[in-house]
Amino acid sequence: MATEEVKRANNLPSMNNHALLSGGDHYYGRLGEINIPALVIHGTVDPMINYQNGVTLAKEIPDATLLTMEGTAHGLHRNDWDTIIDAIIKHTSR
Repeated sequence: MATEEVKRANNLPSMNNHALLSGGDHYYGRLGEINIPALVIHGTVDPMINYQNGVTLAKEIPDATLLTMEGTAHGLHRNDWDTIIDAIIKHTSR
């Protein structure tokens, strides 16, 4: 997995810089206020963010839909694009 990450990375220092972000505390606990259709896409073998986090996120957002990507890790891979695109089209046509 590490080899694949290195191959797709354009800038290694930026691969995980989102972990350095801070702020936004005023948004905590407000998922229930989201009033637009939300599609949560999450892989079952994500080593960075546990799949259960995606399940919980989808449960906390009213009327959210969870697209479970069996065997998928953290990245979106070309082999998954058709599944994801179909889910987005279905989700946005409701």
